[in-house]
Amino acid sequence: MHVFAYTLIQNGTKTALLFCRFYKGYNRVLIIKTALFFYYDMEAKNYSFRVDATKSKVYKDSSSPVTLVIRKEGQRKKIYLGISATIVEIKKKDGNTEFKSQWNEKFQRYEIDGRKGLHPDCERLNKWLDTLSGRCDELIKDFEKKKIDWTLNQFEDSFLNKTKKKGIEIFFDSHIQKLNDAGKIGNKICYQNTLHILQKFDKDFGKKIFSEIDKKFVNNFHQFLYSEGCANNTIVYYQKALRALINKAIEEGEASATSYPFGKDGYSIAKVCEVTDKRYLPSEHLETIKTAILDKYVLNWSRNLFLFSYYCQGMSFVDVAHLKRTDIVQLESGKYLKYRRQKTEAKQTRFIHIKITDQIQTLLNWFEDHCTLIGDYITPVVSIEGYKGEELYTHIRNRYKKLNIHLKALATELKIEGIKLTSYVSRHSYAMRLKNSGIAEDVISEALGHKDLSTTKVYLDSFQNDEISKANEVL
Repeated sequence: MHVFAYTLIQNGTKTALLFCRFYKGYNRVLIIKTALFFYYDMEAKNYSFRVDATKSKVYKDSSSPVTLVIRKEGQRKKIYLGISATIVEIKKKDGNTEFKSQWNEKFQRYEIDGRKGLHPDCERLNKWLDTLSGRCDELIKDFEKKKIDWTLNQFEDSFLNKTKKKGIEIFFDSHIQKLNDAGKIGNKICYQNTLHILQKFDKDFGKKIFSEIDKKFVNNFHQFLYSEGCANNTIVYYQKALRALINKAIEEGEASATSYPFGKDGYSIAKVCEVTDKRYLPSEHLETIKTAILDKYVLNWSRNLFLFSYYCQGMSFVDVAHLKRTDIVQLESGKYLKYRRQKTEAKQTRFIHIKITDQIQTLLNWFEDHCTLIGDYITPVVSIEGYKGEELYTHIRNRYKKLNIHLKALATELKIEGIKLTSYVSRHSYAMRLKNSGIAEDVISEALGHKDLSTTKVYLDSFQNDEISKANEVL
């Protein structure tokens, strides 16, 4: 009922009565009465949900944080909720100012009127804010019942202990916001996808606390994913994200390790991982790709991006896409590409250094001479200027798909059979070529830029750059 009431007070009587046509079981008068009660009840509370539009608080994506504001005896306190909304100020030709906002300040919820530019999760977040509102009411009633003349700090402590430290969905939302603020769009989307599928699996997920995410829950989640037709690697994708979030919550003191569902006696992600087909090229196929004379531009474009990744120590496509002129540095032993992996979340990670060999320089020259390079990018992946954040992420993902389509055509053209040629094959081929040449595995791990020794070692420059450069001479 509150959904219809909220729709009414946000969008007017006509919109609400349209709902009545489809939901004839609802009494129109009751909806209107509920709407009026909802509106006046909000105004009388000790708390409200507001957007903090202070300039210093605005996030990188131009959105502003949504806060819970507690009021008592002329004092107020803000609690930041880890979510945000965009308020855009538009100067019109007639000199007036128009505000286009994702947030309805009057009704303290996200706009849901169906126009463009609304928050993509507006309905879900409104339900979550309804839940928080209910928890605030419970806290105040509990204080009154116990005859406690509560302070703002007492309210905050009780509120956070009841929500942040126990609610896994709240922690998800907060972590997603932090990733968004840090520009980690790929990781953000991974956690968004995981949260969405968890909500689909468990309709009461928003009420779950960390202690309820036990081995039984995770096993049931696995069965649900399997029943939805997910392949093993897709199941691993979601379970790894859930495990990483719980680990982070334990690390930050928001969850207890007592009911930890993974690990030695828990759900084993390793047992689910599929053994994938070999995805590296034999030497003869690599030589064919290197030496082939190709007539079509798209085949040369895809071949040269593949080889660039291969010669750059199996550099991932997303890292190739982000390389700029400022990533070329001069060291004592020559010119190097110096970059951090886009996949790595932490800003404190070390740089990877790759010496610009003759092969790499030849490819950079080809990109410069035959491709339209955008801005300071040194590879022809990004093809539209001005993209940032999620828009840039989506653009690069689309270019990745296009590259793999052209690589498939390249494999057909060169009669390469028995392997699906994709951009990731260059990374595997680099690793296997070094391994088959007798290069130590810890050196290969370092060259690949893996985060730790289980996924292979930390980062390139903890070894001498010359040692990696020597390894590259066998390519």
